[in-house]
Amino acid sequence: MAKKEVKMITESALKREVERLERSLTQISGYLKEIRSELKSTTKNMGQMVDAQKQMIEIQKQLIASMKTMKAAAPGQARKPRKLTEMNIFVRDQIRSGKSFAEAIKAWKEYKASKAAQEKAETKPVSGSAET
Repeated sequence: MAKKEVKMITESALKREVERLERSLTQISGYLKEIRSELKSTTKNMGQMVDAQKQMIEIQKQLIASMKTMKAAAPGQARKPRKLTEMNIFVRDQIRSGKSFAEAIKAWKEYKASKAAQEKAETKPVSGSAET
């Protein structure tokens, strides 16, 4: 068996190494303090979040209960569809006859213009014949 050689180091090198290790320990100690602080903060925030979540659940339950009572109070008040306008009916008929929406709108405008002209002609007094 061969003897292992023991490496000799100087006292100053040993002191430098010890100082380096002490600095590392100090740095690690600082990190541990920060971690503890973050852990406390996180635990506190988690508690607040749980409380807020409980409050939200309670509010949801109240909202659901009030909606149920509102629905039960007005069972026959379903929303009635609005009555179709003349334009809606006209455009629907045009589309059903095979025209595109743009063509149907154009036809509506023409229809409306002719209807307005017709009404204007009906309401216009005849001049000269009524006053003799």
